Amino acid sequence: MESPFKSMAMSSDQDTRILACTHDRLSGLPDQVIYHIFSFLGANDTARLGLVSKRFKKLCSSSPYLNFVADFDSGSDHSCLRTRYTDFCSYVDKVLRSREKTGEGLIRLLVHWFCKLRRFDIGGSVVNSWVTVATKCGVEELDMLVHVDSLRGYSFPDCVYKCESLRALKLNLQMGRFSFQILGFDWLKDLWLDSVTIGDKYFGQRISDRCKCLKRLTLENVDGISDLTMTSSSLEELEITDCRFPNSFFDGKFNISCSSLKVLTISRCQFKALWHVNLNCQSLENLTVQDSEFGRFFVCKIDCESLETLEVCGSNFLEACQLLVDCPSLIHAMISSCRFANVCFLNIKSSSLGGLTLSECKFSSPEIGSQYSKPKKEIKVGAGPCRRIIMKAENLEALNVSSSDAYSYEFPLSISAPKLKDLWWTGDPVDFSYLNQGMVSLLNARIHIKPTCRHRSEESDRRCKHSKSLIYCAAKFLQCLSEARFLSINTWPIEIFFMQNDSPIVFKKLQNLVLLTDGSFADQIPTIASFLRGLPNLRRLIIRCEQISHELSDPNASLTESTLNPCLFSPRQNTHFSCSSL
Repeated sequence: MESPFKSMAMSSDQDTRILACTHDRLSGLPDQVIYHIFSFLGANDTARLGLVSKRFKKLCSSSPYLNFVADFDSGSDHSCLRTRYTDFCSYVDKVLRSREKTGEGLIRLLVHWFCKLRRFDIGGSVVNSWVTVATKCGVEELDMLVHVDSLRGYSFPDCVYKCESLRALKLNLQMGRFSFQILGFDWLKDLWLDSVTIGDKYFGQRISDRCKCLKRLTLENVDGISDLTMTSSSLEELEITDCRFPNSFFDGKFNISCSSLKVLTISRCQFKALWHVNLNCQSLENLTVQDSEFGRFFVCKIDCESLETLEVCGSNFLEACQLLVDCPSLIHAMISSCRFANVCFLNIKSSSLGGLTLSECKFSSPEIGSQYSKPKKEIKVGAGPCRRIIMKAENLEALNVSSSDAYSYEFPLSISAPKLKDLWWTGDPVDFSYLNQGMVSLLNARIHIKPTCRHRSEESDRRCKHSKSLIYCAAKFLQCLSEARFLSINTWPIEIFFMQNDSPIVFKKLQNLVLLTDGSFADQIPTIASFLRGLPNLRRLIIRCEQISHELSDPNASLTESTLNPCLFSPRQNTHFSCSSL
């Protein structure tokens, strides 16, 4: 029998031979494949890889992807930092000078210089010397992160603007000031400005005029833009993130008229002045505004023939606002998790509009809005309270509303949608008193509204339910649903309605009804029976109970019509009626 130690030794030798045959597979790859792998590695990884072998050292020095990263913000020993500063500059100079002599091409040059100590500030002259060598090597991508003194600012040397090979440029100045030269980036396709300060009022127009081939523009954490006007004919994607548009004595303007623009994203931006947004982009398909703040009177006009999706999410409107949308191809619009302090007027003109979602929106208290100056212009949309949401969509067919504010019923919501067919409404009730009764096209409605406000006692809860405004709003809301043929609704709005009303609202066209009981079924039988008196053409009734009454021994038992008091409910023949547990 073979010794187990000998078997283990043989197995170990076999593993060693396998490892010896496989560990150097990377070295056997062609140079171009290895260079492509290098493009995904960081600066430190590439440097360590150069220590593996002589071939890798040569490949790292001749790689078309050069990454140099230095951090001078860590550590307190200035003598040590001085040595690192000198060594780093010497190393970068050596690599780039060698590249210039050999004439080897350069795809990407990345220089990230983390330093906030002025004595170790890299300085614009040093950066420009490296950038100049890169342009001579035909660099295609420049990624520069340096700390620049806010008083001196920074600008690229002329060779960068004239570099015909340059396709992508990313610049981060740690909030330093950046200015363009008279020359333009004629061949640049991707421009990314991060953490820079722009003091040029005509910044947007200069980008449009000088970057003739620009396809993508990203502005991230950019400060100092007073007006942004862009008319680029080549721009396809525009992303604006964490930017601050400051106050000005004149109206701030945000005009985008780019014929080729397809995607526009605005996120976490602050519009502090009186801003007017005009979007006239015939090729725009997706528009997203999220987590932004609009400080004063805000008007947004969107005229884009190809726009299909519009999303406004998590934004704060501190004064009155208008969203005027004239987009014939718009399919779906969403307004979600926004906070309004004044009237919001939403007017959508689209022959293709299939759905509108209004979700989780809230109103700020009057005190929050009062600290800002009054709008210079008033929104004239008819009589009514100054704080409400007004929506007009002539061709809207589906509306989805979700409200989460426990006191949203104090604020009115006005909807004008004569072609509305499907309605979904969940969450807290709002002030329905300004809803139009003209929902003549309504076919299906799914409603589940109930306040989430908590009361310390049953008496407080009873006073809340007996609020005249709340009862009136419930009646108004039920009247708007009277044209529906299918209705799924919880019993809370029905219960509120019959607190001060004896006669039911007539639903002449309703054929299918699903009732969701909010409490004990036995306690709500009188309310349900009163509501059913107004349904002359009902064909199918389903009652789903949240809490099963002790009188119902079987939760899935089918109830007879007499249970609901035959004096109040006399359904036609062939009416299906059942009651089940949720």
